[in-house]
Amino acid sequence: MCCKYSLLKGKKSVFIDTEGGFSPKRLSLMGVKNLEEIVVFQPRDFASQEQALIKLEKIMSTRIGFVCVDSLVSLYRLEGYDHKKRTELARQLGNDLLILSRIARDFNIPLVITNQVYDDVTGGKEKIPVGGDVLKYWSKLIVKLEKDEQNNSKRKATLLRHPYKKEGGSVYYDIGDPGIIDASF
Repeated sequence: MCCKYSLLKGKKSVFIDTEGGFSPKRLSLMGVKNLEEIVVFQPRDFASQEQALIKLEKIMSTRIGFVCVDSLVSLYRLEGYDHKKRTELARQLGNDLLILSRIARDFNIPLVITNQVYDDVTGGKEKIPVGGDVLKYWSKLIVKLEKDEQNNSKRKATLLRHPYKKEGGSVYYDIGDPGIIDASF
């Protein structure tokens, strides 16, 4: 939806697709006509993701109105988990977020960064964000997206962090051909 509205305002959108989920067909169903105004990067490993972000920063202009990274951590997860490597990966992840933060600030544009979660096997929290506190530190706004427990066909968005809005509020939605559809009960 953000990509669509950016294009409607005459701006380009950038989509960094680490999971292979970018769908021009889906955007067409939403009524997007000018797909050539979408710049797509498809990094295949964590190092090429960082290179894509460096390249993005170099090509940024006032003609770009929206950036999406889906998902910032999927390639991070593939790199391995020994302690020494994890420390280096956390540093690289922090650098990626620094680049994205500069882009958002310098060009005053919205960024959407998706993250993944995993189950806490120690019996603590229900789900833990991949990347840990690094993403939490850099994020200004965090929305948890999940399927509704009562009605699996509906989805729920819950505000977990916002600089000036009350946290904890939820809205229900569905996804259809035109995009996001209100599904309040």
